[in-house]
Amino acid sequence: MPPAPSILAWLRSRDDEQLTALLRARPDLAVPAPSDLSVLARRLDNPTSVFRALEGLTAFSVTVLAALLVARAPFAPVHRTKVGELMGPDADPAATDAALDALELLGLVRSDDDGALTAPMQLQDALGPYPAGLGPATGLDPEAVAAALAAIDQQQRGVLEILDRSSPRGYCPPTAPAAVPVSKLVTAGLLIRVDASTVELPMEVGLALRGDRPMGVIPSPPPLPTKPADPRRIDGTAAGQGLAAVQLMNRLVTELGGSPAPALKAGGIGIREVRRLAKLFGIEEHRIALGLELLAAAGIITSDETRTGRGTGWQPTVAADEFAAAADEVAWLQLAELWLDLRRDPSRVGQRDEAARTLNVLSPELSWLRGPGDRRFVLAALADLPAGTGVGGDQLAAYLAWRGPMRAAERRAALQESTMTEGTWLGLVAFDGITTAARALLAGDSDAAQAAMADALPEPVDQVLVQADLTVVAPGRLDPALAARLEQVAVVESSGTATVYRVTPQSVRAALDTGHAAADLHELFARHSATEVPQALSYLIDDTARRHGVLRIGEAGTYLRSDDPAALADAVSAAQAAGFTLRLIAPTVAISVVSPTDLVEALGDNGIALTAEDAGGSVVALTPRRRRTGRPLVTHQRWREPPVPSEQQLRSLAERMREADGAAVRAGGSRQSATEAMSTLRTAAADHRSVWIGYVDSEGSTSRRVIEPVVVAGGQVVAFDRLRGSMRSFALHRITDARIDPQIPPSEHTGLAAGDPLTTVADED
Repeated sequence: MPPAPSILAWLRSRDDEQLTALLRARPDLAVPAPSDLSVLARRLDNPTSVFRALEGLTAFSVTVLAALLVARAPFAPVHRTKVGELMGPDADPAATDAALDALELLGLVRSDDDGALTAPMQLQDALGPYPAGLGPATGLDPEAVAAALAAIDQQQRGVLEILDRSSPRGYCPPTAPAAVPVSKLVTAGLLIRVDASTVELPMEVGLALRGDRPMGVIPSPPPLPTKPADPRRIDGTAAGQGLAAVQLMNRLVTELGGSPAPALKAGGIGIREVRRLAKLFGIEEHRIALGLELLAAAGIITSDETRTGRGTGWQPTVAADEFAAAADEVAWLQLAELWLDLRRDPSRVGQRDEAARTLNVLSPELSWLRGPGDRRFVLAALADLPAGTGVGGDQLAAYLAWRGPMRAAERRAALQESTMTEGTWLGLVAFDGITTAARALLAGDSDAAQAAMADALPEPVDQVLVQADLTVVAPGRLDPALAARLEQVAVVESSGTATVYRVTPQSVRAALDTGHAAADLHELFARHSATEVPQALSYLIDDTARRHGVLRIGEAGTYLRSDDPAALADAVSAAQAAGFTLRLIAPTVAISVVSPTDLVEALGDNGIALTAEDAGGSVVALTPRRRRTGRPLVTHQRWREPPVPSEQQLRSLAERMREADGAAVRAGGSRQSATEAMSTLRTAAADHRSVWIGYVDSEGSTSRRVIEPVVVAGGQVVAFDRLRGSMRSFALHRITDARIDPQIPPSEHTGLAAGDPLTTVADED
């Protein structure tokens, strides 16, 4: 059989349609645009690019590639019929042919004029040393293997079958019970002894054990739900989750505006602050970590800490007000896009790194460059299902293993858990199914995603249910103006499509502090309550209002006044008990040097409520001033795959490369790539062939030599040099090209048996 065509020759044999399809299927090859086909040839077998292409293959396609490796396709062309035989009777021949065609479109398989197939050497590194669980090829005669298998007993055959099912390489020390049958198998040539305690099952023996199924069990896609479902159920539920996410972000901003989160010296926010916020809002720490990461990525919060450690910590920026004022679907879209593009892993917050240090929110250790692509991998699997259908748990894990077998199984499990959890919190997933809006986001259509979320959100309501336990239930999405008023007089207990508020004495007092009168609060609940306002709420408002303003505090340093001398005397006694000095300057006035905020906190702990006033006697709020700082200098960068050019651009690029390649050939400038040279050397080493090489010496001069490669590894080629008549080593980076010479017969110097000593002369150039 003639030698396999080089990468460049294969590319030249492709027409413009096929070149365009290759660039479309592997967009990283076109960035930056290759100048000619030789540049494209060098990129095609780049290990990173090859593995990137392999990550998108199903388990069936990977099995087809493994069959090509078993057939030694990287070293010599293989006919399709051979691949079909290796796949066995369980594989549909049409499916195998379709997979080979798809692999050739990706450039992972190459066919010559006769239809024979070759594969790049890089597949051996990507698929591991034991493709399909088969050991190394040793050149054993199949008939001799069959005869040897027929002569062994059941115990010895059991040893071989265990190695075939698990791993071709096994450990068996001389004192082990299986040492005797293993030694007999080595003597029979059915096992190879690697060292005194390790043996290996040859590929030929494994194939004989498997019979008519050389590749073992052919993987097939797991069964998936096919029952039609109502997409509105998923969209509506997810919309509620998305609304709750937006509300949580605003609550986090409000909290950080009053109490900025301390910034760690190493960067980020400590786990103690995360736990405080999680306890305050009654939600998971992971969810708080995700919210803080998204707020920082959006530039809504930032740290004003300087290198000297001064500053107030992580606090809102001016972008926080823009986010709060945005429509719900607009704010949700911003969060969803940020999460899809986030190159960080909030699910690891609180875990320990290799040095047993706790991983903190916004710390550099949470960097996850593959995060955007990995999240899309999971969501794309859900998008394969019919609209409204969900799949999760072990069923989804099995489907992800089918879609991406080249991804590590343990990382797949962690990725599935974090993506499904965070996607559910943010309203992209519900009932283990993907939403219409999320499908649009995966397709890159932000406008359609926003419109889908707007359609899924319920119409705003202006009626609430006021209950006797002083909770206020919003039975749907509240009108924004009503929601803002309720947040002034009540605290949020749970958020979402149905939000629960609770009215407390402190929340009523906060509303009165902002200038609302008791009549305003009565009118608010009477107008918007769908049920009769309970007496308990009316009594709470009236009682709090009656005591509101009895004691007033201002700055003089600080003064405390009251028309009730007894109430003032009680306040002075409580302050002195707390360690503060208050001096009565009149029966109704006392002064102090402490700040009003400290005095309010000290007396509040003793059940004495104070009302603040300004210099004119008007009531003012004592709530902390909202903090806002400038936008961060470093902003979040959207993640993008290498841009996919248009069809016309790809065609133009293919034509330009072909024209440039033709010009280079006419000028004699076409040169073999380093990958092609290495592939040729490995092929020659496997087949004991002679190779012409161009070799650059230490002075920069290039000479032509004929060598017979023996070993190609570690940046060196150990070969028999015909010119010197001895073995020597050549540096790979000095070999400019390698061409097999079919007219020179193999030399006896390359016929080294396993275990023979190999003496080489170091490269003297």
